[in-house]
Amino acid sequence: MKCTIHSEHGSIMVIPREDSMVRLYIQIASSTDADWNPKKTATESQVQESAKRILQPYSIEWERVEWYSVYPIGQGISERYTLDQRVFLGGDACHTHSPKAGQGMNTAFLDALNLAWKIHAVESGFADRHLLETYESERKSVAESLLDFDNRYAKLFSERQPAASEVQAASSGEPHENEFIKTFKEACEFTSGYGVAYGANCLNWSPNHPAQSPLMHPKGTKLRPGSIFINADVTRVVDANVIHLEQEVPLNGSFRIFIFAGNPCVSRQALLDFANGLSGARSFYAAYTRPDVDKVSHHEIHNPHSLFFTLCTVLASKRSRIEISRDVPDVLARYRDHVYADDIWDRRVPNAKAAAHAKMGLDEEKGGVVVVRPDGYVGVVASLVEGSGTVDALNDYFSAFCAKKFS
Repeated sequence: MKCTIHSEHGSIMVIPREDSMVRLYIQIASSTDADWNPKKTATESQVQESAKRILQPYSIEWERVEWYSVYPIGQGISERYTLDQRVFLGGDACHTHSPKAGQGMNTAFLDALNLAWKIHAVESGFADRHLLETYESERKSVAESLLDFDNRYAKLFSERQPAASEVQAASSGEPHENEFIKTFKEACEFTSGYGVAYGANCLNWSPNHPAQSPLMHPKGTKLRPGSIFINADVTRVVDANVIHLEQEVPLNGSFRIFIFAGNPCVSRQALLDFANGLSGARSFYAAYTRPDVDKVSHHEIHNPHSLFFTLCTVLASKRSRIEISRDVPDVLARYRDHVYADDIWDRRVPNAKAAAHAKMGLDEEKGGVVVVRPDGYVGVVASLVEGSGTVDALNDYFSAFCAKKFS
């Protein structure tokens, strides 16, 4: 069991690992020591002796030591993450912190993911080069928040051990202003990845974004541009499998366009108009049609029309009532493996008829359109309406960073 042990001789963090091994973070010195030296080192046996002192009156012995290292815990962040958007830093090269929150490799992975799809978009001719400027602004702000959290979290580990009642209150949802409980909850967000939220820019819509359609960010939506797409379970129509909607499209550099189509009896014309708009020569979608579109295999499920977009249609109806050839326009029906029925009950919205729509804060009758970035974060939400309005709004959104402009 992962835990932290405190005593007058220091602290130990215990983390179970694979193959019945255990990792121990053993405190061998403190910045409050009179002879504090950040470059202090120790032999393997000295580290083991420190652990034994901390655990007194209990004892500990080692069968073998797989690996050990001594290092000072420091917090730092690079002033810049990039040099002219040609050289980039990521991971420990631009931010360091304690291991206590378990965020070192997690944060580095997200740095790499954030940068990789943007380089792909620029180098493939999809996006303007200024898109790369968002890497530093997005990831540096996350690192700054992480270091602030890590500083408070590390201090809590060196202080008294919280009482069991405090830990219980932190997991029960009861209101409490205790600093440990507050930080404990923040840790849950950081370690799950749901605590990451990017600020407004050309990718993450805001009222100051160049795209100013009144259809943007409809009232009531629970989705926030710059935050992770909300998870939801739906039924895939072609095979009746219940799937996690947010996991259906792989990390392949494509924007995911989720068309929450609402009630087919209500939104049929709006859905048809949206599909016709996508097929128009001046739409963001048609502008990036893959050159080999006529030769694409029937088995290609994610990118049959474009290498930069995947279309997913979610109908607020029971699967048994959905007929793809009747209810889904051709351009959307080509993504037959991405047509879903919103018919799975969810305890978080127990009274909803279409839980996925409700969790997104979208009208269960009229629906809406959600653009999700290639890294899984929401870019923009738009209302689904009859006429060309929805496609026009998305044309304006993509014009803010695409190499081609749409009007």
